[in-house]
Amino acid sequence: MPLPVTARGPSARTVLNIDWQFPVWKAPEVADDGDTVARQVRRALTREEALAYIAGDDPRPLLVLRECKVCNGTDAALLKFGAENEKTFLLSTWFHCVKLPVDVMEQDHPFHNLFQVEPTEHLFVATRDGATHRALESETSRTELWKSMGEVMKLTYDDKSDSALKAVGKLLDKLDAADERWNELSDRRDEILEEDGPGSRKLPKLEAKIAELDAERGEVLKEIAEAMKLKLKAVELDEAASSAGPGPADPPGPSPPGGAR
Repeated sequence: MPLPVTARGPSARTVLNIDWQFPVWKAPEVADDGDTVARQVRRALTREEALAYIAGDDPRPLLVLRECKVCNGTDAALLKFGAENEKTFLLSTWFHCVKLPVDVMEQDHPFHNLFQVEPTEHLFVATRDGATHRALESETSRTELWKSMGEVMKLTYDDKSDSALKAVGKLLDKLDAADERWNELSDRRDEILEEDGPGSRKLPKLEAKIAELDAERGEVLKEIAEAMKLKLKAVELDEAASSAGPGPADPPGPSPPGGAR
């Protein structure tokens, strides 16, 4: 059963999602004698190697979640059933979100050493170099989750997120209002088509209003993308540009989205 997200309309829900990355370690092939190539045996990378690899060239801080047999294939470890998840979705935009498979708990999994806390945490937020690490559990309160995310963000961004969150909340309200009006006009169009047919004189004016709402929703989505941009600290951009980690080979390492500039 999917988790309830918010009471938002369809346009707002296109914004409220988590852009998960699923890194897969590919060990470099090493030439044995010049003629044959051997792939290295699977091994656990050091924590530093694993962090560099999953971070790639993305300057944002990390939000890392390991799946378990209970929550596999869902976001249940991060989102709360019946709870307000909107702030979590929006905050996640400013993180490089990584989801790791159940077998990351195996001692020889390449990313096993990312998890340093005993008992092993279900998820964590961290600066991209791992210097600041906040271990979290699926039972963690939303307040504690947001506090931990905020602490890591302060070390990564020059801008604060409070004003951006407030602005985006108002824009999402605007999207919801546009969706509601669009649905009303769409229903009215269906009624006219049923009663008068496609040749009705009422349709052109109605179609024009619907087109205006489509354009309005597109503009609001652009405003949201702009409002979500936070300025990264110069050191984060420099470290990402000179990252020693090769980044995921399949798929390619992500580039920063609208949440960073």
